[in-house]
Amino acid sequence: MRRLLAILLLSAANQAFAQSGRYAEISSVSVDTMSERRVTIKWYVAEVVNGQSFAVYHWENNIWALVVDSLPANMREYQDVKAHPFEHAERYAVSTSITGDHNAPLSDAHQTVFLRSGDYDKCHNSLTLNWSAYVGADVTSYTVFGRKIGQPYSNFGSTADTTFATDRLEDDTDYNFMVVATLQNGLKSLSNIISYKTFKPIAPNLMLVGIDTILNRQGTVELHCRIDTATNLQGYAIWRKTDASEESERTLITDFTSDHIIFEDDDATATYRIGIVDFCNSGMGFGLQSVAQPIVVEADADAETVQVNWNYSFCDKWNNLFSDNEHFTVFCAVDGGMEIPVATGIPAPSITLNFNEIADDRAQNFCIRIEASFENRLSQSNTVCVERQADMWLPTAFTPNGDGLNDTFGPVVKSAQITDFEFIVYDRYGGRVFVSTSPDNRWDGTHSGKQVTEGGYLYYLKAKLQNGQTIERKGSVNVVYP
Repeated sequence: MRRLLAILLLSAANQAFAQSGRYAEISSVSVDTMSERRVTIKWYVAEVVNGQSFAVYHWENNIWALVVDSLPANMREYQDVKAHPFEHAERYAVSTSITGDHNAPLSDAHQTVFLRSGDYDKCHNSLTLNWSAYVGADVTSYTVFGRKIGQPYSNFGSTADTTFATDRLEDDTDYNFMVVATLQNGLKSLSNIISYKTFKPIAPNLMLVGIDTILNRQGTVELHCRIDTATNLQGYAIWRKTDASEESERTLITDFTSDHIIFEDDDATATYRIGIVDFCNSGMGFGLQSVAQPIVVEADADAETVQVNWNYSFCDKWNNLFSDNEHFTVFCAVDGGMEIPVATGIPAPSITLNFNEIADDRAQNFCIRIEASFENRLSQSNTVCVERQADMWLPTAFTPNGDGLNDTFGPVVKSAQITDFEFIVYDRYGGRVFVSTSPDNRWDGTHSGKQVTEGGYLYYLKAKLQNGQTIERKGSVNVVYP
């Protein structure tokens, strides 16, 4: 720690130390092109003294980190085998230790040339390379060397800048490139090596391109697209357009290994289209049957039926074109059971389902999904679950006269399974005249074994259903003796 602190404090005085001639100055740093992990650091000293040794430092994480220490006085070169010069530029400095001298100044830093990925024009097989400048010494020129794989390197040209363009490339050929910086001291610094493969554009077969399957996974969209892998153009693109957008958004897909690709998105309200992106003329070819949108299903239930609505899937909303041959299948799962088709061959995106035709009157939860088919293409909607609405009502009057007609009072329950039940009837003064904890126990118009007087009474009802729903009602009822 004391040594590193001294290095940081003395960085401003390095020039003064270097002028004494007893301390190391880097001559060059260069990438070893035979290994992706090596950098060669060379240095010189004008005056050699007894007890002299060297240390090599590497710049990482914004500090100088020690690479190697106590190199002997006759050393003038070191290979860092833990570097990553094929990933980024590497920066080094050298310090000199002398017996009796507790100051260890760092030399000026030198940094390797890093050759980045260039700008490749696939239509004209031309390549523009760019790289980081050599740091630490003046450069007289940069020379670009290239080769076909398996052949010797040749000089492609020199420049004083850090960019270079060449059109000396052949179709369908693998190339290596590197840059050599010639320093003012006559030494050379080699960059990392990059590779390129050229090709001749091959047009795709548009008949092989399209969206085969579109899945709405609860709002997340998954497209299964077929493609022609013979093309070597830029690749394929998914265009997405919403009702609110004037322009379509494009997602480029260039990584594909089979004749099918899967694309995922988070917009179930958009319309999607797949096409081929052409480098050479900026055109785009669309496959047949390539436009589709996810099915979004909606459902609204009452006690007897559920109204289900959805949208067409294999249609072109961009051009307002809809297919007459798209047919739908409605699937339903009841109370967590197995999903089964309940309606097939539906030509329009709407249907009314009767609960009692799907399940018995005790069923509560209905989960509905739609599938669309069109010319061997498939679209699956999201799943929507609805609860059958409880059908529970209370009359406004009853006649407890023993004639067998309308003699009792209580809730009429239909399409509901009750787990907890509380029903209380009060007289006009707030006194309880009837209490029940079961919907089967109804008020017969008596209190303490005697018929109540004719007139109005208040009631309170609270029922908890099996699906978790709670129904709470307050109201009045008239007792009438005809």
